[in-house]
Amino acid sequence: MSCPSPFVDATPAADVSPRLTPTADEVPPLPPFAPLALTPDPQLESHIRARLAQQEEGAYAVLVKRLDDGVGVAIDADRVFYAASLFKVAVMLEAFHQRDAGLLDFGETYVVSDYYDGFDLGPRALHRCQRVTLEEALRAMMAVSDNVAAVLVQDRVGPRFVNAALEQLGARDTALLSDDLPTTAADQALLMEAIARGEAVSPEASQEMLNLLGSETIDFGIPAGLPDDVVVAHKTGLWHNATHDAGVVFAPSGPYVIAILTDGGFESDAAAVIADISRIVYDYFAERFPAEGAGQ
Repeated sequence: MSCPSPFVDATPAADVSPRLTPTADEVPPLPPFAPLALTPDPQLESHIRARLAQQEEGAYAVLVKRLDDGVGVAIDADRVFYAASLFKVAVMLEAFHQRDAGLLDFGETYVVSDYYDGFDLGPRALHRCQRVTLEEALRAMMAVSDNVAAVLVQDRVGPRFVNAALEQLGARDTALLSDDLPTTAADQALLMEAIARGEAVSPEASQEMLNLLGSETIDFGIPAGLPDDVVVAHKTGLWHNATHDAGVVFAPSGPYVIAILTDGGFESDAAAVIADISRIVYDYFAERFPAEGAGQ
């Protein structure tokens, strides 16, 4: 069976291009966002650096920030890495941006064409010739990091609009439209902070994005270092030159954003390092900022 071209709501595209195109010529700017100032915690930084010192190879970047008061750590947070699947967070952001602007309907339906099926890198939830709504594609993109879904959504909202939203939010190095897909721990933490504080597009859209981040099924990094009952909303990235995890941890000591990026790939032990750092941060905050009633 051949699926040569996507269509929307059973109406074939006007041309024969296998790619979707955004219907909007302009998108209104995102609301302004002012991130919390980071208050460095030297003791926490020393704990994290001690763990990183055990690694003989690889580059690591870390940004941690409590959302109650800005206390945290930045270690090489502006170092640029290949984003891998972290780019999907920005695509998600722009999809909600355009939906809330009335330019996008999450009920729009498409067919997974031959063109989009070619982006399968596994794992995946969508299949060739499947009819899928934009909402379903978003869920697949975030829950199992489906690349077919991600490219479909990216093309529908338009990479240039994704980049504009990133710039408006305050990201300095993250961008689409380039083969190297650059990003930093600082930019990923910024995205997570805006979403966690309800200031990414709107409070309602931010909560929906948190829910999607909470549906992530790939849990080798940040969640692996935490107790099972701790809620985490996060996104992983994995490639031959990247092992990343960035998200929001809703800890008893207070919520915090954490982004850990590395240039270690499939064969590295970077995932274990990320899990270790995640546990170091969680334990440190639990001791310094005990939950109300803890130990009573």
